[in-house]
Amino acid sequence: MNKELTLVFNSYQSQHLLKKILPRFHSQYKIIIIENSLDKKVKILLEKKFKNTEVIIPKKNLGLAKSYNLGIKRAKTKFVFLNNPDMEISNNAIKKLILCANKIKNFGALSPIFKNEKMYKNFKIFEKKKINNSSFFRKLGIIEVDLLDNNLFLSRKIAEKNLFDENYFLFFETFDFTRQLKLKGKKLYAIKEIKFNHFGASSLPKKFNNLVKKTRSFHYNWSKFYYLRKNFNYFYALKKILPNIIRGFKKIFINSLKLNFRDVQLNFIEILGIFSSIFLLKSFFRPKN
Repeated sequence: MNKELTLVFNSYQSQHLLKKILPRFHSQYKIIIIENSLDKKVKILLEKKFKNTEVIIPKKNLGLAKSYNLGIKRAKTKFVFLNNPDMEISNNAIKKLILCANKIKNFGALSPIFKNEKMYKNFKIFEKKKINNSSFFRKLGIIEVDLLDNNLFLSRKIAEKNLFDENYFLFFETFDFTRQLKLKGKKLYAIKEIKFNHFGASSLPKKFNNLVKKTRSFHYNWSKFYYLRKNFNYFYALKKILPNIIRGFKKIFINSLKLNFRDVQLNFIEILGIFSSIFLLKSFFRPKN
């Protein structure tokens, strides 16, 4: 077993996905899964089927930031790779990530890139960077970036000293985490020759559709305002969130006229997320399926 890396997964009833992913990795790496559905059957199933696998059942749904922090603290290896079960990455890609992590000095976080860059870029560049022309960087397409989102490959020791902000439940936690690393002088790299697929909410069982919609409606807006307020200032955050408020009330009006009350409920939850964050309330919305 590779003693350099632990794979950390945040899960919510994702055993149908983990059963596809873990056969590739469980014999080679330590696996830590934070099961936020609190279903102890998932722990029994996965730990019995896959070796080197530890499933942690917290006392309540922790959300992403707290789950990742728990996984980082539980790991004992040199590196940790933070993932969601709805991603697909090869074992060869992980080996390349380990190689990069051992070669690149003073990195804060590394990440493979999303296969379909036109659909979604999991990195952001705001300022032009000095290009490293070494053959190693060129061969793997390693570029320095300003923010990373999803699938973070980290030095455990650095991560332990710079944990995720646990005010986030869902959305913007990785942007914030990598921004804080950058502010402390750590470099962030996206690696273009190492790719992954991310299937998102489409990979969840249909019974969770309503739960996902409610959760996303609240937390995207709560987290967006909190991220902007924390990293810039309160009035800048208000300016940026105002279009979301206007759009939200328009949706409520239009869907009310159409008697589409399910969407009206989602629109209200969206507005609730915005105003909860504006009035400095902690993230509290935890819908049950």
